[in-house]
Amino acid sequence: MKTLNRSLWIVLALGLSGAAVAFGQVPDAPLVDFPYSGNRTAVWVVAQLHILFAAFILGAPIFVVVAEWLGYKNNDPKYDRLAKEVIKVTVILYSMTALTGGLFIFVLLGTYPDFSTWLIKHFFLVFAVIYPLLFILETIILYTYFYSWDSMKGAKKGRHIALGILLNIVGTVTLFVIDGPTSFMNTPAKAVEGLSLVEFIQTASLWDKMANFSWMPLNLHRLVGNVTFGGFIAGLIAAYMFMGSKTDEERAYYDWMGFVGNMIGVGALLLLPFMGYLLAYELCDYDASICPYMMADQLSMFFEMQGAMIGLIFLASNYYIWLSLKRIQGVEQVRISGFVAVVVVFMPAIMGFTWKMFPPPEWQSLIVLGILVLLPVVLGKVPGLKNFTVSAFTMIKVGFLMIVVADAIWMTPHGFVPTQGLATEEVELPSWASELALMPAKNAAAFTLVFLTVVNYLLYNRAIKRGTIIWGKIDFASQFVLIFLAFSVIWTMGLMGTVRSLTRKYYHVYNLVPDFTPEAFTPTLAYSAWWITGVTIVFYAVVSFAILVTLRAGSPKPATSMASAVPVEAK
Repeated sequence: MKTLNRSLWIVLALGLSGAAVAFGQVPDAPLVDFPYSGNRTAVWVVAQLHILFAAFILGAPIFVVVAEWLGYKNNDPKYDRLAKEVIKVTVILYSMTALTGGLFIFVLLGTYPDFSTWLIKHFFLVFAVIYPLLFILETIILYTYFYSWDSMKGAKKGRHIALGILLNIVGTVTLFVIDGPTSFMNTPAKAVEGLSLVEFIQTASLWDKMANFSWMPLNLHRLVGNVTFGGFIAGLIAAYMFMGSKTDEERAYYDWMGFVGNMIGVGALLLLPFMGYLLAYELCDYDASICPYMMADQLSMFFEMQGAMIGLIFLASNYYIWLSLKRIQGVEQVRISGFVAVVVVFMPAIMGFTWKMFPPPEWQSLIVLGILVLLPVVLGKVPGLKNFTVSAFTMIKVGFLMIVVADAIWMTPHGFVPTQGLATEEVELPSWASELALMPAKNAAAFTLVFLTVVNYLLYNRAIKRGTIIWGKIDFASQFVLIFLAFSVIWTMGLMGTVRSLTRKYYHVYNLVPDFTPEAFTPTLAYSAWWITGVTIVFYAVVSFAILVTLRAGSPKPATSMASAVPVEAK
C-alpha cells in the first residue's frame, strides 16, 4: 500500500512538473495586425462609432424631458408625442451603444494590450466599478422611464418627468466620469515641483488624474454637443416621417416636429463654438506647442475643413428659416430695423479690429461689443430713424451673404501648405490679407454667425406672432435640409473628435506614454475624411433603420393626439 501511495505521488509530481514545463513553453500570442485599416485606425473608427451612439443616447433624453415638460405644462399632446417618438428611437439605439462599446474594448485590448493594461490600472475604480454601476443604473432608469410612459399619466405625469430628470442626471454623471480617462490622455496632470511627470503619476490620486486641464472643458463641450446632436436627430426623424406621411394631419405634425428639432439643435449649436474655444484654450494653456500644431501646422487643414462644415451648417439652418417664412401668410408685412442689417455687415471688420487691439476679456472689447449689439435697438427708437426698416426676406438675404463672408474669414489660412515648415513667401497670404488669418478675425467671424442666427430666429418668431402659419405646407425641400443638417453635424463631430485625439501627436498619453509603432503619425485630411465619412454613413444608416422600423412600421397614431396640429390657419 505504501509503495502504491509513493507511486501515485511520484506520478502526480511528474505530471505537475511536466505541466509547468509545457506551460512555460507556450509561445506568446502573436502581435495583432488589424486587416486593411491597421491597428490605430481600427481603434479610432470603432471608438468614434461608439461615441456617436453614446452622444445620441445622452443628448436625446435631455431633449425628450424638456419636450415632455412643455407638453405637461401647456397641456399640448404634440409635445408628449414628440418626446415619446424620440425616446422610442433612443431605446432601440441604446443596445447599439453597448455593442459598439464592447467591440471597442475588444479591439483596444487586442491591438494595444500593454497600453490598455496601463490605463486600466490607473483608472481601475472608474473602469471596473464606477462606470459599470452608472451604466447599469442608467439602463434600469431608461427602460423604466420608457415602459412607464402610458401608465404614468394625469396626476402621475409629474413623477414620470422627475424620472426623466433622474435619467439625465445619471447620464450626465456617466459622461463626466468616462471623460476623465479620455481627457487624461490629452492633458495628464502636471507634475508638482521636484517630481517628474512619471513619478507624480505613480503617486497621484484618482481625483488628480480625473481633474486635469481639459476635463471640465471636454465635459461642457460634449454636453452641449450632445444636446445639439439630439435636436438635429429629432429633425431627421421628422423629415423621414414627413416624407412618408399620407394625411395632412401627419404632415402638419411632422412639419412642426422638424421645426422644434431644428430650433433646439441650432439653439445649442450657438453655444458650441464657445465651448470649443474653451477646450482649445485649456489645451494650449497646458502646452503652448499644441496651438500652432492645431492651427498653423499639421492639423491646420482639419480646421479649414471645420470652417467649411460650420459655415454649411449655419447656411443650411438659415435656409430652413427662409423656407419656413415662406409658409407664413402676412410675412411680407414683417420688418426689422435696417440698422440691424448694417451692424451685421460691419460686425466682422469692427470686432476683428477691436479684439486685435483689446483681446478679451479686456473691458474695452466688451464695451464695443455691447454698443454694437445695442445700437440697432437704441437707434430704432429715435423718431427720425425708426422708419428705416427692411423686410424679413431682405434681412435673410443679407444673412446669407454675411454667412458666406464670415465663413471665408474663418477658412482663411496662414499659408497654402499643409505644414508651416513648408511655408515660403510665395505660398503665404499677402500682407494686406494676413489679418484675416489671425484669431481676432476668426473670433469676429464666429460671433457674426452666432449673432446673425439669433437675429434670424427672433425675426422668425416675430413673423409667427404677426402672421398666420399653416403647419404642413412647408416647401418639401426643407426636409432635405433637415437630413443634410443631421449628416453634417455627425460628420463634423467625427472631424473634431479626430483633431482632439491627434493633438497627442506620437503619444498614447501626451508627454507620458509614447507610441513607438509605425502608425504613430498624423494622417492627412484626405485619409481621415474618408474614414470619418465611412463612420458617418454607418451610423446614419443604423439610425435611419431604427427610425423606419420603430416609427414607420408602428401602428397608426390616434387622430385625437394631433387635433391641435391639423394644417389650418392658426395664429
